[in-house]
Amino acid sequence: MTVSAQTPPTPDGRHRHAPLLAIGMWCFAAFLFTSQSAILKLLADDYHFSEILFGRSLVVALGTVLLLWRGSGLAAPFRTKRFRLHVLRFACFFVALGAFIEAVRQISLADAVAVSFAAPLLMTALSVPLLGEKVGIRRWTAVAVGLLGVVVITNPSTGIFQISALWALLSALAYGLAIIVTRVATKTEETIVTVFWLNAIYVITMPLFAPFEWIVPSWNAIGLMAGCGLIVLVAQLTAVQACVLAPPQVLAPFDYTAMVWATLLGFAIWGDLPTWTVVIGGAILIASGLYILWREAKVARQPVTQSSSSES
Repeated sequence: MTVSAQTPPTPDGRHRHAPLLAIGMWCFAAFLFTSQSAILKLLADDYHFSEILFGRSLVVALGTVLLLWRGSGLAAPFRTKRFRLHVLRFACFFVALGAFIEAVRQISLADAVAVSFAAPLLMTALSVPLLGEKVGIRRWTAVAVGLLGVVVITNPSTGIFQISALWALLSALAYGLAIIVTRVATKTEETIVTVFWLNAIYVITMPLFAPFEWIVPSWNAIGLMAGCGLIVLVAQLTAVQACVLAPPQVLAPFDYTAMVWATLLGFAIWGDLPTWTVVIGGAILIASGLYILWREAKVARQPVTQSSSSES
């Protein structure tokens, strides 16, 4: 179909248009976040999600304080004019992580990750009314094909779409909203400030659950929470910076790469062997992501004034 000329987006506030770098960062963050999910599953049977998130976020918050001290200064977070946006971002991520932890209590890591892959489609859809982003038919198609790959992987005939899977769907919706809010916040906020406030609010609010749900963690659990925090610190910094460099609908299809990591980690930790549906579905996911990567590379090479006869 023939449409009006399409050009690479112009910078908006702190935003820059570097889709290829953003995609690479997003894929790396997907691996790190999937590693976090594996640790959360290991801890979820023994500890309340609020206690897990407190331990994890305390390490991340301390890490951001160190980075602020060596960079923008410890006062940088308190100069923000978007504190309500940081609170909204925290609320979205809190629901997303809490729901995901409840999901992995009852179903496998790979199944929970697969069901939560409604998030990229939701991110793409929500970016239109909430951000005013333009989503072309090719990107919609790539996301839909990727979602088809998820369906193949999950193989509904196995019965994983039970009530417990609704936790994963709730997590997907909250996560999609969280990424939209992140995109808005990064127009004016530094990456490190955005990461600081998310985890600082976790540290402040999670102890509210302590009198009711917390137990004294073992040294092994403390080590897992600390390791999870270090992983998440790098993952959050990487993911937020990716949102500075590209809009959600460009990054969304590459969330699907987490399915590959979830399958590999599931096998390494719990001995879950991938089925033929995982292999075929994974191939579809990779093909979908590579297509978006090719499209973004093509658009990035075009001069700003050059017209295109196809919608991206």
